[in-house]
Amino acid sequence: MTEVHACLLGEWVNLSECKNIRIDNSYTDTYLWWEEQGPSLFKYDYINITVDNINYRIHPSFIQIVTK
Repeated sequence: MTEVHACLLGEWVNLSECKNIRIDNSYTDTYLWWEEQGPSLFKYDYINITVDNINYRIHPSFIQIVTK
């Protein structure tokens, strides 16, 4: 099982469990986002993540992938 976590304002959030999420203004599925964008993640200066209508703009280094 793979989970996508992000540090949002100092708190690590499991994005895979979020119901109301949007990544890069278009993805609502964290697994699909990771499959399509993961390999090129560090080409970008920031990532937009919206959780519960709050938008976060974070550096890719604040993303962690956990495999259990």
